[in-house]
Amino acid sequence: MNSMKKISCIVVILLAIATNVVAQGFYLRLGVGYAFSQAGQTNDGNGEPYNGSLNNSTLLQAYNLKSASFGAGFQGVLGLGYLFSDHVGVQLDAGVGIASKKYTFNDNNVNINGVASDVSVVQQAQSPLILIPSIVLQTGGAPWNIYSRFGLALPLSTKMTQDQIISNAPGTGAVEVDDYTFDIKNSFALGFAAAAGVQYKLNDKVSLWGEVSLLSLSVNIKQSDLTGVTANGQSVSLSQVSGPQTVTYSKNASVDSTGTKEPTYSQPFSNIAINLGVSFKLGRNSHSKSHGRNSRSDSDLIDRPKNARFK
Repeated sequence: MNSMKKISCIVVILLAIATNVVAQGFYLRLGVGYAFSQAGQTNDGNGEPYNGSLNNSTLLQAYNLKSASFGAGFQGVLGLGYLFSDHVGVQLDAGVGIASKKYTFNDNNVNINGVASDVSVVQQAQSPLILIPSIVLQTGGAPWNIYSRFGLALPLSTKMTQDQIISNAPGTGAVEVDDYTFDIKNSFALGFAAAAGVQYKLNDKVSLWGEVSLLSLSVNIKQSDLTGVTANGQSVSLSQVSGPQTVTYSKNASVDSTGTKEPTYSQPFSNIAINLGVSFKLGRNSHSKSHGRNSRSDSDLIDRPKNARFK
């Protein structure tokens, strides 16, 4: 629902802008795609992997690590652009996460308070929203047009959820499953984006496009809030949970025994995506503009006799 609300808001904003312009160079583009993790980080600030597994035994620890990027998954692309000429223009895109990829780290046979436990840490971005202003360069051909764009990546929203799920048998023989849910906020950071693609012109107004895009972006964790706890599926009051429920992160953290402050670490959002979509040319073509009701053609002036009168 959150992703649909964000997409609806962006569409309304872009359409509101579009209704106020009639210049021939403006265009609106819509698309969908899938983003793959690129140069993904594998460990968080405590050295715990984002993605993979760890099996602890008496003699060794066996790791199986995989890359991770919270910018991976299905995404929507909304954009508004303007062409200064057939070859140069500017474009403002909004990349919205529709179904972000979920990452799980399984830590097996770990000692928690003297009890052998299995721990799963599940993390996922909450519909990330990245604004991308860029410069567009293209061949300007018809019907095939090859283009590229280069610009900045401005993360408007990079919130995440994290579930720490602990399964053990604390002295009773019955397995207990505790789930701690956290909301994670990240700081703003500047990134970079680029793309190369091809466009096919269907008519004077509509074109199809496909592209490969690159996003280079990492943000630092800012705050973690415990928002819910369940034990064997039953909700537990947060007042019964010991330890800090809010932890803030910074580059100049002073860590003490309360555990409320920690040094920050980066969260990876870089990706490589394949996107497909359609673009719509806005406004009227120059040859279709009206010259007024009283305009006269050259043929009218030639064919009409001088001093002619009409009944």
